[in-house]
Amino acid sequence: MNKININNYITKQMKEVLDYQEEFAKNNPSISNSIEEGRENYIKERAYWNENNLELKEEKRVIQGEYGDITLHIYYPNNNNNLNCTLFIHGGGFIVGSPKTHERMIKYFSKHSKSIVVAIDYKLSPEYKYPIAIQECAFIANYLHKNAQEFNINKNSISLMGDSAGANIAFNTNLYLRDEYKDNSYIKTMILYYGIYGLNDSTSRRLLGNKHDSLTKEDIEFYEACYFKDDEIQKKYYDCLNADLSYSIPPTYMCVGNLDPLLDDSITLKEILELNGTTCELQIFKGVMHAFLHYTKIMPEANKALKNSANFFKNNQ
Repeated sequence: MNKININNYITKQMKEVLDYQEEFAKNNPSISNSIEEGRENYIKERAYWNENNLELKEEKRVIQGEYGDITLHIYYPNNNNNLNCTLFIHGGGFIVGSPKTHERMIKYFSKHSKSIVVAIDYKLSPEYKYPIAIQECAFIANYLHKNAQEFNINKNSISLMGDSAGANIAFNTNLYLRDEYKDNSYIKTMILYYGIYGLNDSTSRRLLGNKHDSLTKEDIEFYEACYFKDDEIQKKYYDCLNADLSYSIPPTYMCVGNLDPLLDDSITLKEILELNGTTCELQIFKGVMHAFLHYTKIMPEANKALKNSANFFKNNQ
């Protein structure tokens, strides 16, 4: 009820995305409504948006972690002479996705930023509950720092990057390194795309969120139910807005569409970071919805956001 009719406000290219997704849904109807089926359809749908991708050198590494093997996909920009590294943490509501579903986004950021990108295939919920994803990402960030020579990177120039749920994990990975590892000094920047940061209610959540973006109130409650244990009370590394953000927060770039129900999460986080003296940039793109960075094939806003975030990255090394 009382939702904005987004069709009156979305860009032409955003409408093309929605039309494609509706056609895809017709041709791939849900049978079981299971998470496994959702993961399969997510991979199929994202494959279209990753077609005709950039050609970058890629390596695959497997690191043994506390909860089993952790697969890393490492992307090297062409003609790259710098050793800056970005740890990319994909979105997908904590329950779907992989580096491969986000590969176009990763490669274009690597191209524009000239950064080596290490994309982590972290453990998904509900099989692996909070805070395992954060622990794995923190473990890999620390591993990259301690074993930089293995990856030909600068041990003191590692950034964190994520989209949607991945932005939440990225932000909390920095806090986990600071509070649990007692060292996040090597985290140079954070690049966060349309993340969920801790609001339970807001103007944007009331007016936005629909079947197209899978971010209704019920959708978010489902993702959280998958992510947390039934008796989880302590959510220190989830609610970014209630964390101690007064120190050791690196320069942070954020972007979000003005038709994203998580818009106010980004606005609120920016206000808090700036109150605490953190260098922060927030760009709000008009006429686009959640997850728009997947659609660089047709959306100029997606390409602009990747270029702008890459420039922020380069200016804060």
